[in-house]
Amino acid sequence: MTKKAKITYASPDDPLIKSIMIQAIELLSGKRRLEKLYNGLLGEHEGKPSFWGAALDSLQIKMDYDARQLAKVPRTGPVVFIANHPFGVVDGIIICHLTILAREDFQILINSSLCRAEHLTPYFLPIDFNETEEAVHVNINSKKRAIDILRDQGTIVIFPAGGIATSESPFGRATDLEWKTFAAKLIQTTQATVVPIYFHGQNSRIFQIASQFSLTLRLSLIVREVNKQIGSTIRITIGDPIPYRELSDIKKKKELTRHLRRITYELGAQSEKKGRFQNRRGWDLSY
Repeated sequence: MTKKAKITYASPDDPLIKSIMIQAIELLSGKRRLEKLYNGLLGEHEGKPSFWGAALDSLQIKMDYDARQLAKVPRTGPVVFIANHPFGVVDGIIICHLTILAREDFQILINSSLCRAEHLTPYFLPIDFNETEEAVHVNINSKKRAIDILRDQGTIVIFPAGGIATSESPFGRATDLEWKTFAAKLIQTTQATVVPIYFHGQNSRIFQIASQFSLTLRLSLIVREVNKQIGSTIRITIGDPIPYRELSDIKKKKELTRHLRRITYELGAQSEKKGRFQNRRGWDLSY
């Protein structure tokens, strides 16, 4: 009998009080509902590429994107998918689903606290944000593995910000944290094609306010954000694939990182200007 999976952003290494607080708020935010949906997917979709699409169906989440853009993704050669990170979970599920549609197989660099789902570990390259020797070892191995995958003509998915988009002030518009340079290193080392993706929207105002004051509270509210998105439509803009030859003149990782971030955010700005999306639900800032 398969052991039921648990959903929590509490880490085994967290102090007891922090762990209790996170799990208590998650319970109040509807964690059991998500765990029921999640465990319902196991069995039929466990360890299979169909899991990601089935997860979106289970959450009744629809996607609004141009399938013609996804069809442009090359079927062979190393490819790196990059994206902004406004939601934390739903955008992760969506980008995995889109990648499967385009490339059939991939691995995603992901917060190690989310890697406890054993049936999904073939897709995960954990990044541990703890300041321990073990974390350093985990991160080195994941980064080496990512390079090896691309050298084998594979696919890597990465949110270069490494964290969920946050507003600079309690009532401002959320934007990504400063992008880390590792995506640029991957691309330069393996001469990979880049597929930029922009997710329209942001987490709720309560999440933005909480993020100004407490990392613990911020983590506790991620489950609430997922529940709020059940039944919603997520708008996505997929950019044209960028072959490495168009990036090869940019030698510095920081410069390439800034360039890729600018391209990604311009996808969102351009689609808004063209009025391609009529559904504004993604910018719902309600409590």
